[in-house]
Amino acid sequence: MGNKNNKQIENNSPSPPTNSSLSRRLLNNESIDQFILIWLDHNALENSLDSLRTKTLIRELNNNHCLFFNDVNLFLVEIERLRNNDKQILLIVSGKFADKIPLHNIDIIATIIIFCGNSNRYKHLKETNRKIIDICTEHETLKNSIQRELPSLKLNLFTDRKSNSLRSLIASQNTGIDDSAYYFYMLFTDFLRQIPQRKEAKDTMLDKCKICYRNNKTQLKCIELFGNTYTQDKAIDWYTGDSFVYRLVNLAFRTEDITLWYLFRYYITDLCKQLEDTHKQQNCQSVLKLYRGQTHLPKEELENLKSNKGNLISTNGFFSTSKDIDLASWFIQGATDTEDYRVALFEITVDAKNLKNSIFVDIDQYKGISGECEVLFNIGSVFEIESVNYDNNFKAWKIKMKATDEGTDSIKERIQQMKKKFQNGNINLLFGRLLLDMNQYIKAESYFQMMIDVSPSSHPDLPLFYDCLGELNMHTTNWKEAFKNYHSSYEIKKKKIHSDHRNVGVTLNGLGNYYKAIRNNNQALKCYSKVLIFKNDPYNKAITLLNMSAIYIKEKDYDKAYDLCIEARDIIQETSSNSSIALIQCYSIMSSIYLAQKDYDKAEDFSTAAYELSGKTLFIDDRHRIVCIKALANLSCQKNKKQDAIDFCFTCLSFYEQYLTYNHVNIAYLFMIIAELYEDNEIERIDFLEKALTILQENIHLHYDTTANCLKLIGQYYKKQNSLELAMGFYIKCQEIQKKIYFEDHSTLKEIQCLINTIDY
Repeated sequence: MGNKNNKQIENNSPSPPTNSSLSRRLLNNESIDQFILIWLDHNALENSLDSLRTKTLIRELNNNHCLFFNDVNLFLVEIERLRNNDKQILLIVSGKFADKIPLHNIDIIATIIIFCGNSNRYKHLKETNRKIIDICTEHETLKNSIQRELPSLKLNLFTDRKSNSLRSLIASQNTGIDDSAYYFYMLFTDFLRQIPQRKEAKDTMLDKCKICYRNNKTQLKCIELFGNTYTQDKAIDWYTGDSFVYRLVNLAFRTEDITLWYLFRYYITDLCKQLEDTHKQQNCQSVLKLYRGQTHLPKEELENLKSNKGNLISTNGFFSTSKDIDLASWFIQGATDTEDYRVALFEITVDAKNLKNSIFVDIDQYKGISGECEVLFNIGSVFEIESVNYDNNFKAWKIKMKATDEGTDSIKERIQQMKKKFQNGNINLLFGRLLLDMNQYIKAESYFQMMIDVSPSSHPDLPLFYDCLGELNMHTTNWKEAFKNYHSSYEIKKKKIHSDHRNVGVTLNGLGNYYKAIRNNNQALKCYSKVLIFKNDPYNKAITLLNMSAIYIKEKDYDKAYDLCIEARDIIQETSSNSSIALIQCYSIMSSIYLAQKDYDKAEDFSTAAYELSGKTLFIDDRHRIVCIKALANLSCQKNKKQDAIDFCFTCLSFYEQYLTYNHVNIAYLFMIIAELYEDNEIERIDFLEKALTILQENIHLHYDTTANCLKLIGQYYKKQNSLELAMGFYIKCQEIQKKIYFEDHSTLKEIQCLINTIDY
């Protein structure tokens, strides 16, 4: 087999066996993403809050395979181009455009959704055009309509990533892997396996599959066969067959869509278990050389692999390989690189006798036949990248990897810590809480809102759903909605449970956080003080004490702040084994106390301790790490060492840009910090503010307050430059967001109105 590594692929290379289900499945796998979402609307290219929200929703629904048009002629030109690329289109169109264009004559438009302000006005179009499946007036109904029509194009778990088969894992000094998404990915699959297997789960899965394949008689027969004959010991057989199971399960993992994972939990659980059991039975002790051909490896994924030589990657879902290089090379034969995709041949070494955590199954051995040559890896398998080079013989990028256990013991340990956090959780809350902890706010909001909608008013979990929505709103800085949800929860709890019950304390703590966020410190302290009366668990009491301490710093009562912080620290150290964030918050508060008193040495000790602890224990995308960076930069400025602060922030920025996507919101926050440091350099300042705004506007629904503040600062810059029309535009956008998140009598709205009133042009 070693000689085949250098063989030239000729035009007459042998074809794989016609009964090779692996080759058929890989071909189907490469052609999954053939849909494009298009939004055609007069406002599609505007940057109003409503338009930005629509574009963000569409992008997240379809992995950035989306286009926006405000001109019918340009839209029709693009339609003709897409026709030649075998694309199918789901069109979201305004009512006015839908009334003017003969959409029923455009054959590559598979589905049409009218998105407008008045559904009654365009009902006649739906009655005469079978392609129009819905008329929506709200973003939530639009999202639901798209998801119902194209269940394979639901929300992407990790923002702004294309459909990936691999994920790079960032090394950290204490765990080996520093990718929060990976840990939650593994935790979630483990969570799925803890859910009891019920017939309802199977029925729901098959019902959704029937909807997806409602126009495919072959797959509908296959779904019916699955329903009648499937048993747990046949999970591998169904996955390695060329059927709907492989297609949809593989797509769910490639797009990292946990809503689909949850839908397929009945089957995924069986497949994971059978792979583990079969791996133990086969007890492979040899060294395997495996291959995988891929014609549509995203360009960004290849660049990521090239820049991570020597580092680790994990598979997204189940990972099929072949012992036969001829099969793998046949699959890529004749394929060429395109603007967005690269042709790749993976060569994977598996030293089985030295591996204890890698789970894989020889499919030929399992089936008792020869010819398939497939080796199937379980979810989350880890590999080390050895080299990435272009191979002229294969006309492909050759990616050499080896299976490894490196970091996997640490992974298991950390996952066990996470599981402890959720082990006593209410099953109705667990799924949404996990989404919330993964920062998947859109999906978490949909889940909790769905639970509120379907739960009767007497349901005991109803106030808990409101609490979770309130916490979510606090994360996204939508203060107004946070108050509404916490208040709804509080009103229900007051009527149903004893006033000193600790669940009431959870809600009051949330209300205290709300009042602290809108700078109503007196009301916040009242809420926090009530929390301390209740029967809280020690950790929650410590968090409440830290919240109070932070307020007393603002009130310049440093002794009170210090005493509360020390009390919280002692509780945390005595009672909690998983208290990194609380300790970081504690150190940060101590630093703020000393900084306010100009004791710079002690302030630096605590700020450094918080920063180092955040680097050791938190994932790279955790916002608390940014808070620690800002605190150290601020300390340097207070010590008249602004250049040190700037240099430090650029070092951090370089690190984040290396490991996060270019438009990750943490990079925007760093841009904002750097802009603040350049207060005396207007050119640099505006440059970083505008860079931050570009990212924030893509995530506007997740970071309202920060986006509004950025808009205000840019508006102030243009006001100074006497560009009054530009300044007014930014102020108006800022005001639009602030009206959404603050109640009308809040001082913030008065401040922005004053700024608007100062412009006279």
